Amino acid sequence: MPEMNFEGTAMWRGGTECTLSIKGKELVTVSPPPMFGGKEGYCVPEDIFAAALASCINTLFLLIAKNSQLELKSLETKAIVKMNIEGMEKLIFTDVHFNMNVGLQNDNERERKKANTVYGMAQKICPIRQSWGDAVPISFELNFM
Repeated sequence: MPEMNFEGTAMWRGGTECTLSIKGKELVTVSPPPMFGGKEGYCVPEDIFAAALASCINTLFLLIAKNSQLELKSLETKAIVKMNIEGMEKLIFTDVHFNMNVGLQNDNERERKKANTVYGMAQKICPIRQSWGDAVPISFELNFM
């Protein structure tokens, strides 16, 4: 399979703020956390990173669910990314936790078992897990709504 490339742009707007854009479309203005001199009230880049990770696992789940004929009513994933801050010279991601809430069209034992299988497959092929290996613990939680 060919290599895939992804791009995003951060354009400095003044102070500590940058506007993020993808394919020329502005998405959001970010600022570092106030403890690093950023302004209160802005998304921080790590929030955007966490949302992107949540979107990634959602997409994997949706693709596998479609192939497994698992009919969904709703799907929401929250990614919680923890960072250890040892000064400006050492910022390390230490933990990623995915909390997925799934609503099934037919909420029964058979469909829940299928959803758990789909979720297991999504975890296995998660590119973050495959890229980081055991260096950063990644945990997953599946809840039914």
